[in-house]
Amino acid sequence: MNVPWWQGVPAAQARLSCEGRAHRLRWAAGELLAPDHPDLDGEQILSALAGQSCACLDVLDAWAAHTDDLRVLVVASRGPADPVLVRREDSAHVAPPMIGRGAAGMRRRRAAVTAVLHGGGSSEAGDALATLLALGGPIQARLTATVAATWRERLREGAAPEDAAAAQKGRPALHAALYGRVVAALRAWTGEPDLRVTLTMIPEPGQPALARDGDGVAAELPFGWINDVWARGLGTCWDRFCLAARPAGEGWALSAVGRDLGPPGQVTISVLPPG
Repeated sequence: MNVPWWQGVPAAQARLSCEGRAHRLRWAAGELLAPDHPDLDGEQILSALAGQSCACLDVLDAWAAHTDDLRVLVVASRGPADPVLVRREDSAHVAPPMIGRGAAGMRRRRAAVTAVLHGGGSSEAGDALATLLALGGPIQARLTATVAATWRERLREGAAPEDAAAAQKGRPALHAALYGRVVAALRAWTGEPDLRVTLTMIPEPGQPALARDGDGVAAELPFGWINDVWARGLGTCWDRFCLAARPAGEGWALSAVGRDLGPPGQVTISVLPPG
């Protein structure tokens, strides 16, 4: 059963200074909204005619311009152990990790984030991306999921020729995006900060797997794992690593493996109604 990619992804909110006041930006059901601007279309027209800038509208425009930006998958946080903090004075910082990576690795990660934000494109594009990342981790994760959903469609069999060509060209970056998030989840789950992980990015539909590989592990996962599992916060559940997730009634059915890395079993979780 096909479901919207954003189903099951919790809403998220951020605040920013706009017109001298603290305004909300809210992501829900796949969209970023500015609830403190009730007449958004009218304000956009007035802003354009007057040549004035409005911080909330600028962020919405930046979001729309970056929904397929592969750089997001490279620089945004890969999980709780990899917080990426961007300050609006255009400096990027990868906070010290909770697990994994030593000082040298952390420096490389910080350098990569800074290079992507300040190189390889116009300064305006880098500034817009920095503005989005500065909204904080929850919004970063929703932006990552949005970009991943766009590229997942381009990877699907039967995609338009131009989309298939773009996906083929972007495949190294897509593999790296998946690899980084899988490694972060596996290292957090095992408690092994230097766990060696090899990853094969398999097509959809495929049979995901996780197995021993010498002193490390080998994973076979589709790119869609980012949307189906990572974006929904289902990377680990009941001390099991989640390979796949699908809707099941009012909840989710997970294909997950235990610490013995035996055959995957099914875990069903229910979502309680609010209130």
